[in-house]
Amino acid sequence: MEEFRVAVTDSAKKDLKKLNPKLRKKLLQSLKILEISPFATIKPIKKIKASRKIALYRFRFGEYRVIYHIRGNKVYILAVIHRRDFEKELRSALKLG
Repeated sequence: MEEFRVAVTDSAKKDLKKLNPKLRKKLLQSLKILEISPFATIKPIKKIKASRKIALYRFRFGEYRVIYHIRGNKVYILAVIHRRDFEKELRSALKLG
């Protein structure tokens, strides 16, 4: 079975720094599941249908959503967003891309 490597982008690192340390630690531990299967095969992962140019996925973690992209065997964490801001952030990100 192919293994994936998770890479956190600078913008996602900024998002993570805003979280409380305990929550950040739990979130980073839960992201290890993306090393096994980053595709939408389990419930907290969904493909974002609004993204047409590149395939974006979201990983649900409590009140937060992790946006990521897969290229080859690397999973790039793009953003960590509170669920109330998810739609707004996604719309602005899709306009840029």
